[in-house]
Amino acid sequence: MARGISLKNIFSVVGKILYLLALVQIIPLAIAFYYNEPFLPFLISIIVSGFFGLFLGYYTKDKRNDEWTVRESYAIVAFSWLFSAVFCAVPFLLSGLSPLDAFFEAMSGVTTTGATVLQNIDAVPKSLLFWRSLTQWLGGLGVVALFLAILPKVNMRGRQLYKMEFSGPTEGKIRPKISSTAKILWIFYIGATVLLATILFLLEFPVYDAIVFALSTMSSGGFTPHNESILPFINFKTGIVIVFFMLVAGTNFALIYKAATGGIRYLFKDEEFRTYILFFIIASIILTVILVRDMNYNLTTSLGYAFFQVSSLMTTTGYVIVDYNLWSDAAKILLFVVMFTGGCSGSTSGGPTFVRWIILLRYARRDIFKFLHPNAVKPIKYNGRSLNEEVVHSTISFMILYILVFVASTVLLGILELDLTTAAVTSIATLGNIGPVFGMISPFDSFADFPPLARIVMIFNMWIGRLELYTVILLFTREFWKR
Repeated sequence: MARGISLKNIFSVVGKILYLLALVQIIPLAIAFYYNEPFLPFLISIIVSGFFGLFLGYYTKDKRNDEWTVRESYAIVAFSWLFSAVFCAVPFLLSGLSPLDAFFEAMSGVTTTGATVLQNIDAVPKSLLFWRSLTQWLGGLGVVALFLAILPKVNMRGRQLYKMEFSGPTEGKIRPKISSTAKILWIFYIGATVLLATILFLLEFPVYDAIVFALSTMSSGGFTPHNESILPFINFKTGIVIVFFMLVAGTNFALIYKAATGGIRYLFKDEEFRTYILFFIIASIILTVILVRDMNYNLTTSLGYAFFQVSSLMTTTGYVIVDYNLWSDAAKILLFVVMFTGGCSGSTSGGPTFVRWIILLRYARRDIFKFLHPNAVKPIKYNGRSLNEEVVHSTISFMILYILVFVASTVLLGILELDLTTAAVTSIATLGNIGPVFGMISPFDSFADFPPLARIVMIFNMWIGRLELYTVILLFTREFWKR
C-alpha cells in the first residue's frame, strides 16, 4: 500500500536549499562592504535563511521513509522555488520594500522573469541590485539543479527532481548520473557567464555592470542596474554580443554540450534549434519591414531594433532598447506573438518552448491527413524518431492548459481594472517569465502602480510558469494529498 506524503522529507530538502542560499548571500554582503552600503539586510538574511535551512534540513528528515515518492518530488521542487523566493525577499524587505513588493521582486528574480517594482533603479544600492541579478542567475539553471550538482549523494532519488524541474517532451540528460549532468550544465553555465562578463568588460563596460549584465543575460532574466534597461550601453558591437549570448542562453544546454564535444553538426541536426533560429530570423525581418513602413525608421535602425527586441522577447530575457509601446499595432501584435514562443527546451528561457509548438503543429497536420486517410497509421516524428503517443498527448495537454491559464489570468487582471491589452500582455509576460510589458505602461516602467491583487496574480503566474504548470497545479488537487 502506498504511503502518504512525508512533509519531513519535503522540508528536509527545502532546508538544504535554503542553507545554500544563505551561503550565496555572502557575495552581495561583501559587495555592500566594498561600496560602503547598508550590509545589515544581507547579514540578517544570511542568519535567517541559514537558521531555517539548518533547522529544516537536519531536524525534519524522516529517517523511517527517506526515499522520495513521485508526489514528494513534485512537492520538493514546487516548495523549493516558493521558499527560495520567500527567503530571497528578505534583503528587499529589510531595505524598505513592502512585504508584497519584496516578494514580487524576489519571485521575479528566481523565476528569471525580470519584472520589477523598483521605480528609481539607479538610486538603489549596488549590492541590492547585484542580489537581484544573482537570484536570476541561480534561478536560470534552477535552484534544485544546483542542489543536485553540489550534493551528489541524492543521485538515485535526484532523477525525479531533475525531471520535475526540467519537465518537457525531450530528454535533457548528458550523463547517466543526474548529479554528473547537473555538474556539467553548471560548469558550462558558469563558463559562459564568465566569458560574457569578460567580453563586456573589454567592450568598456564597468566591471560591476559587466558582471551584472552577464548574470542577467545568461539566465534569460533581464534585470539591469539602470532605469533604462541596457539602453545606456547599446551600440553595434555590444548589441551583437548581447543578441548572440541571449540566443545561446535560449538554446538547449545539453545540445550545446554535445555540439562542443561531438561537432557543430549536432546543433543543426536538431529540429528545435533549426526552428528556433529560423523563427528568430523570419520574425526579425518581418518586424524590420513593419518598422520601416510604419515608424519611418531607416533600414539600419529598424534592423537593430527588430533583431534585438525579437531575440530579447523570444528568449524571455526581456531587455529593452526602445519604447515599443509607441510602435504601430502591427509591430506590437508581432511582438505579442513572439512572446508566446519561448526558447528551446533545456535552456534558461521560459515559455512553452519551440519543441512543443513543433509537436502541436505536427499533431494538427496528422489530424488533417487522417480526414483523407482515416485508416492510415502515421506516427508523429521528431528528429527522425517516432514519438510515443503518451509524449504527444502530454504536449497537447500542456499547451491547452497553458492557454487556459493565460486566458484565466487575463480575465482576472481585467477584472482588477487593467485594460484588455495590458491584461493580456502582462499575463503572458509573467506566465512566460518574460518581464516587460506594453499597454498602460512603457516597457521601461515599473510594476509598482499595478493594484496589489494584480501583483499577486502575477506572482502566481511567475511561479507556475517557471515550473511549467503541472508541478505547481498538482499541489492544488485533492488527489495529490490523498494517502
